[in-house]
Amino acid sequence: MSTSKQQRRADKKRRAAQARHAHRADAPGADTADALRNVSVDQLIAASLDVFGDKSFTQAKLLELAAALNGQGLNPTRAREVGAAIDRLLVRCVDSMFEHGWQPADVAHFVKRTGTQRSQRLVVAVIAGHARRHDAVDRAPHQWLDQLDDLGVVDAERKAVIGGRADAFSTWARTERVHEDEATMVGLQVLAHAIRAQRLSRLIDQPSEWGATNRGAFAKLPATVGEIDAKALKLIRNLLAKAEATTFEAEAATFSAKAQELMTRHSIDAAVIASAARGSGHDFGVESRRVHIDNPYADEKAVLLAVIADVNGVRSVWSPRVGFSTVVGIPVDLHLTDLLFTSLLVQATKASAETTGADRRLSTPSFRRAFLTAFANRIGERLEAAKAKVGQEASAEYGTELVHILADRAAAVDTAFAEAFPETVQMASRRLDARGYHAGRAAADRAHIGAGDAIARR
Repeated sequence: MSTSKQQRRADKKRRAAQARHAHRADAPGADTADALRNVSVDQLIAASLDVFGDKSFTQAKLLELAAALNGQGLNPTRAREVGAAIDRLLVRCVDSMFEHGWQPADVAHFVKRTGTQRSQRLVVAVIAGHARRHDAVDRAPHQWLDQLDDLGVVDAERKAVIGGRADAFSTWARTERVHEDEATMVGLQVLAHAIRAQRLSRLIDQPSEWGATNRGAFAKLPATVGEIDAKALKLIRNLLAKAEATTFEAEAATFSAKAQELMTRHSIDAAVIASAARGSGHDFGVESRRVHIDNPYADEKAVLLAVIADVNGVRSVWSPRVGFSTVVGIPVDLHLTDLLFTSLLVQATKASAETTGADRRLSTPSFRRAFLTAFANRIGERLEAAKAKVGQEASAEYGTELVHILADRAAAVDTAFAEAFPETVQMASRRLDARGYHAGRAAADRAHIGAGDAIARR
């Protein structure tokens, strides 16, 4: 073979290797890193993000690519440049998500759902930086601040941001004590998902619309409504906690549909008081919130939430791609729905585990899906019966005016829901495992949704 042919073949091989790495990075390594030594960090990261969004690539291959990006440990400057570039892009992505309907808890949940808890801690660090840059403590809506508090980004007592200094990525990497290649891999994975994040319906003001101060912006319902809500929530929370913790059948038997009765009663009382206050400029105060639902069996868990929401006058829509349901209703109903959903989900999960633990042959995805679906359907029937009983008692006390009040409230919720979600589709039905379905209904009959005489005595 002549020297010219050898040279042409070598050049062809080199160009092919460069193309494979830039577009797919199927087999990144030292040779590829050498070939791309003169490529800018931003170009390198841009060419790599598609790879990190491809689920067909193994962790080992992604880690190899991260090592190539960092110069295979031979170029410390390159590794620092890569980290700084990832930090800039993460900040830009999170800022963009917040301007397109996402809220702090949504972003943290989404990243954890598509990655790991380590990934979530990285994005929380970026969120802290956003809170500091935008003076969230003094400017953000109260729902936003509540989420920052839950994420540990804001100290509610001191009214101060925790963390959020410059270089969130490098600070996170040092705290996690991970090798720079693994840190790069995690950072690129978070970026790959964040860049593809869809726009969401806006539920509260986005950061660009925040005023100079949030002082005086946290409007509340009349004090009487707040007091009723606080008492009901405290009582129901305590009762449901006992229901979840009890291991004695005799004690469990004392729990009944009285909890839903209590919820319904306080919801009606709140609606009546809010209606009476409308002459002073108050209305039902319909709000929208998001309830994050984890895998596995997220679809079935969303059905359980929808059933509980419907009984309590709340509308719910499930967004499977991002892993949360949006619930629309008046605040007291939203509180009670979330509380009851959390408790019943714990009970359903516990009952499912006990059933499959007793017979390992039932430990299949189809059984568990059918179990949760049947549990939701039966719980809905029990809650509806409890609601109907209280509705009759309240009608006797408040008279025919209650019908108009409840109709107005339902109309307000429906209008807000239609405006936020003009196009929704019914979830497709599935064939269900018969054994799982019957076991789920039986578990729902045993589920504790109240405290029987305990509430009556209070």
